[in-house]
Parts: sequence; C-alpha cells; structure tokens
Amino acid sequence: MHRCGSVLLLALAITFVVALAGCLGKSTPSSGSGGVQSVTLSPGSNISLDVGATRVFSATGKDANGKSVIGVNIQYVVGVPQGTTTAAPLSIANNGNACAGTWDASVAICSPGTPGIALVTAVINGISSPPTTVYVHQHVASIQIVNAESQAPNYDCFSQGQTWLYEGIAYNAIGQDITSSVGPMNWSSSNAGVVTTTAYVPPAQPNVLNQVQTTAKAPGITQLLASVANTYSSPMPYTTCLIQAIYLQIGGQAGAGNSITVDGGGSVSIKADAIDTLFNKVDFGALPTPPLTWSTTNPEVATFSGATNTTGTNSATLRNNFGGATLFASCTPPSCNIGVLPGLPIYSSNGVLPNGTNGYGTIAVDVTLSSNSKTPTYTAWAATKDCQDASGCSSALFSVTPGTTPIGSILSVPRTPNSLMFNHVASSRLYIGSDQGLMYLGSSSSGPTVVPISNSSTPCNVALCGKILTISNDGNQVVVSDTVSTPSQVYIYNGSSSGGAPVDLILTVPGEKATTAAFSPDQLKLFIFTDAGNMYIYSTVDALTKLSLAAPATDVSFSADGSFAYIAGTPAGSVSAYSTCSLPTTPSVNIGTVAASSTPLKIFPSPVIPLPVALDGFLLTTQSILALEPPNIEFLTAEFAQDPITVDNQFTCNPPVIPPGTFTKGPSFNLGQGNFIPLYSQLVADGTEVLLVAENVPAVLLFNVNDGTTTSVPLARPGFGSSFPFAAASSTDGSQVFVAACDQYSPPPNQTTCAVGSVHIVGTTGQGDYQQVPYVDNNNLNMCNYGGNPTPQCLPNLIAIKPQ
Repeated sequence: MHRCGSVLLLALAITFVVALAGCLGKSTPSSGSGGVQSVTLSPGSNISLDVGATRVFSATGKDANGKSVIGVNIQYVVGVPQGTTTAAPLSIANNGNACAGTWDASVAICSPGTPGIALVTAVINGISSPPTTVYVHQHVASIQIVNAESQAPNYDCFSQGQTWLYEGIAYNAIGQDITSSVGPMNWSSSNAGVVTTTAYVPPAQPNVLNQVQTTAKAPGITQLLASVANTYSSPMPYTTCLIQAIYLQIGGQAGAGNSITVDGGGSVSIKADAIDTLFNKVDFGALPTPPLTWSTTNPEVATFSGATNTTGTNSATLRNNFGGATLFASCTPPSCNIGVLPGLPIYSSNGVLPNGTNGYGTIAVDVTLSSNSKTPTYTAWAATKDCQDASGCSSALFSVTPGTTPIGSILSVPRTPNSLMFNHVASSRLYIGSDQGLMYLGSSSSGPTVVPISNSSTPCNVALCGKILTISNDGNQVVVSDTVSTPSQVYIYNGSSSGGAPVDLILTVPGEKATTAAFSPDQLKLFIFTDAGNMYIYSTVDALTKLSLAAPATDVSFSADGSFAYIAGTPAGSVSAYSTCSLPTTPSVNIGTVAASSTPLKIFPSPVIPLPVALDGFLLTTQSILALEPPNIEFLTAEFAQDPITVDNQFTCNPPVIPPGTFTKGPSFNLGQGNFIPLYSQLVADGTEVLLVAENVPAVLLFNVNDGTTTSVPLARPGFGSSFPFAAASSTDGSQVFVAACDQYSPPPNQTTCAVGSVHIVGTTGQGDYQQVPYVDNNNLNMCNYGGNPTPQCLPNLIAIKPQ
C-alpha cells in the first residue's frame, strides 16, 4: 500500500485552498471579462507514473482577455485512449490528487493498480482542457541506450550534420522489458552543443515513443542520456568528429600565397576550410559550426573585431600601428573540440584542399603607410618610480606628444609605479603596476585620472600588488606578479565590463617569483615562468600544471601559428620550443631545442613567413627568430608543421613537429656596444629592424635584419651633452621612439645620482633626437610631491607609448 503523505497536512492544505477560493470568490470580476473561454491543466502533455505513485493536478480557467477566472468549480475527468477496453489505471480525487491505482475512501492511501494509459482532462463551466496522457507502469529500474538503425555506425564519430537513431529500453526490477508502457522518453546530453536530440516516432508506429534522432553539431565529445519516471540510463559516449586540420587562404587570392601587404586602416579577408577526423570538409554555409578562433601575433598591428565566429571567414582590421603580424585560425576549446581533456586545440596548417589549391597555416601581413596618408603622431605617458614607496610621497604621471606644447595632462599617482603597460585594443588603457596595488589610467568628466583597482593597498590579493607581466590579446586580462607578499602570488585582473570576477588568484609560488609570462595568441593558455626554473601553465579549460625546466627562462614568445612557444634560456644558452597543447601526463611537450652562442635575453620571432617547403611528407612553415645575446644578435631558424589527429587517436594532442635538423643556428652579429644591459628592445616594421635602448649607451641602436649592420641615433640634450636612458618605448614601425633619460648626473661624490632628466622624442628616419621634454609643473622640476623636494630628485624613468 502507498500512503500519500500526511493525512493531517493534506487536510490542512485542502482547508486552505477552500478558504482562499471562498475569499477570492467574493471579488468582482473585471468588467467585460466574460466567462471561461479556455482551461489549462497542469501538468500538461505527458507524464509517467509508477503503479501506486501519486501526482497532484491543478487547472486554471481564463476569460477572453486572458485573465484568470476565479471562484470556479473544477472537475477532473479520467478516460482511456480510444479502442482501450480495460479500465483506466488512474483515479483522481476532486481536489486534483491522482493515484496510479485506487484511492481509499479518505483519499489518503493509494493502492497500486495495473499498467496502462489514462487521459486526464479538467472541465470548468463546460470548457475542457487539452488532455494530459498519463502512462502508468511498473517501476523503471534501469534504461539502456541501444542503436535503432538497421546497421551499426561505420565509425566512432559522426561528421557534422549527420543524423543517427538511438532508442532507450526500460527494464523493471527483474529485468523485463517494459518500454512499451512507460511513454515518451526524455533525451539529453552532458556537453551542450556537441549533439542535438529530437524525439523520433517511426512512420506508422505512433506508439513507439522511445527513440531519438541525434544530429552531430559542434566537434567534441559528450554522453547521451535517456530518462523516464526519474530514472536515468547509463551514459552512452557520443562524438561529433573532431577538427583535425584547418587551412587558410587570403580572400580573393585563393591558394596563390600566404602573405600580403596592405595599407593601414584597411582590412584583410581570410577564408578557412576545416577538415574533421573522417576527412570530411565542414560546410560552414549549411552548418554554422564549429566556431573558429581567429588570432594575431601582433594585435597592435592587425586584429579581429570578432575573435570567434562560425562562418569560416573573417576580416582582420589593419591599424595605423604599422608593421608585421601573422594571422591564423584555430579550433580552440571550450567552444570547439568540446569536452576533450586535456583541451585539444587544433591550429591552422599547410596543406592541399580538396579542390587542389593550397591552404596555409598562417597568413603574414605587412601593414604600411599609404602614399596619401599622414604619418601618425604618437603620445607617450611617463612616470617616476623615485618615490620608492615612501609614505606620503605622490608620484607624477604625464603625457608627452611632439610639438610646441609637448606636455599634456599631469596626474598625481598615489602609489609609486613600478611598471607601465598599455593593452593592445584600439581604445587603449594604460595599466600602472605598484607594490601597493594595480591602477589604470581612466577618464572622468574633468579629464584623465588614475584609478586604483582597490582604494585600499591591503590585502594584496584585492589591491593586486606587484609588477605587470603581460596583457592578453583582447586587452582584458592583466597578469600581475606579486613579489611583495609571502609566499609570492600571481593574479589576473579582468578589465572587461562584461567579464567574470575582476580578480583571480591563479598561482601561489612559495620560495620563487614569477618573472615573465605570455598568453598564447588564442588566449587558451598562459605560460608563467619563475626564477626557480619552473613553468606554470594556466588555462580556463585545463587544471593548473607545473613543468620543471632545465634553467630559469629569460623570455617567451609564441610561434607564427600559435601552436607552440619559443622559450629562451632553458637550457642555458639555448632556445626551446614547447607545445601549446597538452598530453594527459605532460602539460607541454618539448618539440625541439637549438643551441645559441649564449643565453638570449630576448627573442623575436619574425612576422615574415615564406611559402611552405616540403620535407618528409610535411609542408613546413619556416620562421626566423632573432635572439638578443649581448653583445650580439643571433639568427635562429625553425621549420615546423602540424601533425593532424586521426579518428583512431582523436582525443590526444599531436604536438607540432620540428623535424631533425630544421631548428638551426645562423650567423651572429656584434652590435659594437660591448656587453650591454638592454632596457628596451623590439623587432619593428615588418621584421626588418631591431630597435634597442641599453643602459649607459647614449643612443637608440638600430640593427638592420637584412644586412646585419647597426646604426645609432645619439641621445643628447643641448646644453647638457649626452643623455643616458632610464627606459624607452617605440611605435610598432620603429619610426618614433620615446626615451626617458638622464641628461646630467650630479657632481662627485654623487655622480651616480641624476640631477636633470627629460623625455627624448627620437625620429629614426632622419629626424634624430629632435625634441627633449623635461617635466615642468608650475616651474617645479620634481616629479614627487613629498612636502618639499625629496632627495634624490624625482625624474621620468618609466614610459609607455599609446597604440594608434
């Protein structure tokens, strides 16, 4: 016997409903409402009940205006489908309590009946609701999903758009098939987007309600689930064939080449063809999946306004920051190759398309100044760090633009800056790191202003104390290394207004400090390196992982297609390549190492990518890397290719391939400055020049990549002589350089203390050091406010140039 809850609670509930109905019945209906025009029964459609189970029905009546009619009498009618000769397997009381069997006289005990189908209808003032079909059955102990097609699937995955039928078989406690009595089954999947499920009723078989038609959607893995009467099947694996390769072509250029020169302000259209593990080409027109991620290695030169789309084409916007960049597409989790762990990104590669034309792994773009365009005028922001975190000392931040009034806004910075970095987006934001917390340059009705992330400098995990290491390509994620706290921490600040939590503590590193970091261009991975020789890999898809390296890395930069990172200094005196994708037991795979002449301090992968070369069945991408190894610059070359996954091994990363003998060292060139300490270095223009500013070198050095020669632009301020750099920043084409420098040191015995400084504006195309801008604020030459002039004099020693 099945007892329906507490008799006392049921009586109280009925009393409450009757009392409420009586009270509401005294209200005056809205004029013009009329009588009941429609009746809705709840639950509606279909339900499934074990024999002896109970369910509560309710109904509402609405007038012609769609308003509920109150104070009405509801009748519940139980019937059976046409042609049924047995009694209804369900009884229902006047209050809507239903029993899959028979109620006793007090409507408190439900005695189980026999399996069958009942039709329940609610009637109000002669108006009937649509019927609810109730399937009464023995208890479903288990459900098994099986193939419903006449043959088994040919492969372990389905290409996008392919349909397939499955069915669920329901069993009672003793293993009997009771599927025909349980009614429609519900279907779902564990990872949304991989497959769509639609209930399927075979033609001329209206009573077969246990089948589903699946349609493969986005590449990935999921599990199909069938359920009925609160019983779920065991999950059945389902795979929409993963993407194994992506081939790119420049719009309108077909397979003619992988590089293009375009004027700034224009755009480049790129077409992608995606191939799945069954070697079927994805039809983006018919199936708006998979979503591809579009990336750039230099977002200040070329960027995609929509980084992810499902059309198979995209246009890169070319900015007025002239220079080179490489563009590529990828199938990047979690939106593509869904559900595979570790995450399985697939990067575009070289190959031949089904139509016989060439496709490429990366598109090289050279953005130039058009003949009728005006050379941009850049603005830099300079700050001082000379307050040295002293209590009550306020540093200054000011803008510098070439011209007759070079100093623009002068702002007070409440915390001593230790780093300045603009993000890469068009509406650039300047981030300011400090040991008391992260700040940024914002705007208000009165003009620019310095905004702290937190008004309090403690705790550091809220204020984000420390230096800025890197910023993601989309400009939103700022990585801060906190070496103030014990143990050291690494944070990500999300500057997006639509992002999640603004601060994320991603790493705690006892006994070591994070020194450098880089996001992969598709932002799937963040590589973080410490002074203890460890590499930590952070991802929103995979768990945080650690890899011990041979030595502390000195620099990191990603390849032209984003599939791996070049890491300098590990082992010492070398550059190694580590995959972006992970194996189940290895967070990143070392795919090759080249010995350099000494340990590089900086590395610069070139944006110039020649046509692919064939070797041992691979079409190799060739990329030059310039390694700064004071006193030299050395040329390195890497040739690499993607090794596509296959249907037999479709859930595991195939790291990029650097064939033996193709990661090589080339010539080395002495810059003629001795064993200098670089303060700023950058590969500029279309990879044709390395711009360098070094400590104690009163010049901007220019290394010509094509002929290996070095020239210099002297730094000097009239009336003071040679000037020695503190910091520097340049435009992406290298034509304009801003150098914060000391113009005069104090006389002995304080000759290491700078007494006079300025920002030097240097034109490298013939203008030279044409303007020097000392800090001037109401004739006060001191960039610190400390209740008087502190010693030493506060001067500009941090600088960042704002992108166009």
